[in-house]
Amino acid sequence: MNELKITVRTLTPLWTGGVDGTCDRLHETGLIGSLRWWYEAIVRGLGGYACDPTEHSCTFDEEKYRKSKASDERQRLRDAGVCDACQLFGCTGWARRFRLQVIAQDRPAWEGNRSLNVKPYGRTRGWYLFPGRVGTVTLVLTGEEQALSQLLALFRFLEAWGSLGPRPQLGYGVFRITEIEGEAMPPFSWFPLGEAPVGNLPDLRTFTFFKLRFTSGGKNWWDQVSGLSPLRGRPEWPVVQHIATEGMVPVMPAFKNYLRFEQRWSSVELPHWLFGTLRGNERARSKVAFSWAYRLSDKEEWEIRGWVYLPDDLYSRAFGTEVVRVLREALQHSAQWQRAMGLSTPFRSASIAYAPSPTPWQRAGQAAIARFLNSFASEAIS
Repeated sequence: MNELKITVRTLTPLWTGGVDGTCDRLHETGLIGSLRWWYEAIVRGLGGYACDPTEHSCTFDEEKYRKSKASDERQRLRDAGVCDACQLFGCTGWARRFRLQVIAQDRPAWEGNRSLNVKPYGRTRGWYLFPGRVGTVTLVLTGEEQALSQLLALFRFLEAWGSLGPRPQLGYGVFRITEIEGEAMPPFSWFPLGEAPVGNLPDLRTFTFFKLRFTSGGKNWWDQVSGLSPLRGRPEWPVVQHIATEGMVPVMPAFKNYLRFEQRWSSVELPHWLFGTLRGNERARSKVAFSWAYRLSDKEEWEIRGWVYLPDDLYSRAFGTEVVRVLREALQHSAQWQRAMGLSTPFRSASIAYAPSPTPWQRAGQAAIARFLNSFASEAIS
C-alpha cells in the first residue's frame, strides 16, 4: 500500500459537523463525502456514469465481473454493476480504494461556538455561520498507486476552483496545498469516459466557476459589508473583526441576498430552485455557491470564488436563459459586486476569471472538461 500526505492551509473555515451539530474536529466522513460529491460531478462531466447514492447505490456482482470479457478493468467493473465513481469510493461488495486520516493542527475559527447570524439589509432572517476549523491540516491517504494518483489530481482541482468539506454553498472549505509527501507516482491524466448525456445531477459540463479578485479602496472595508455592519456593538462584532484580521470575511450572505432578493425573477419558485430551499419536507440544494472573501499573499488583495451549475431539468430548460442573463449582469462588472456587498468606496482594482472556459455559462464537452482538469497536473512526487 502506498501513502500520500497532503498538507493544506485553510483560506476559509473547513466544516465537517459533529454529533452535537458543532464542528468539534475535522471528521473524515465529512471530507470523504465532499470528495465523492466533486468526483461524481467530474465523472459525469467526462461523460461517464456516477450513481446517485441517495437514490441508488451500486452493488458489485462478482459473477458478472468474472464473466466480463472486457479487457479494460474499468469496463469489467461497470459490467459488474460498479459505476465510475463507486470504483474509487466503494459500494456494496466493493471496498473504497483508499483510507483517509486527518492529522490536524487546526483550531476553531473563533472561540465559544457562537454563531454569526448574518442578516443583510432588508432581511428579517439570515444565514447562520458557525466557526468551523482553520489552520493547517495534514491528510494522510493510504491506498493503491492509481487511487492516490486520482485523489491528488482531485485535490489539485479543488485547490484551484472547488472546496473541501460540507457546506460549500455557505462559503466553507477553500484551501491551499502547502506540502505533498509520498512515494513517487506518475501524474494522473483525466480523459473522456463516454458520451452519457447531461442529466439532473451535478455535472461539470454544466458548471461555471468564477473568481472575483479586488483591492479595496477603503481600510477595514468589511465594516460596511451588508449583514456584518449591523453586528457592530453586539457580542458578535469582535468575532467579525477577529476573522477579518485573519484574512477571512463572510461576504457570502451579501451576495446570495443580492442575487436572490434584489433581482427581478419571473417566477416565485425559480429562486427556490436556484438558491435552495427548506420548506416542510421539501429540500433543494443550492446550485449557487460563493466563498467568503479571503486575503491573498498581497495583504491588500482579496478573492471570492464561486460556482453555478444548471442541471438539465424542467426549471433549467424553462428559465435557463433568464438565470444566465441575471448572473451575467450581476457578476460581470465590479460595481455590481460593490453594490452586492454594500460598500460605498469603489475598488482600487478588480478582475474576474471564469472556468472551465473563459466564455462563461455555456456547456462544455467531455474533451474540454478533460483539458480543464489536466491543466492542474503537476510533476510526479519525489
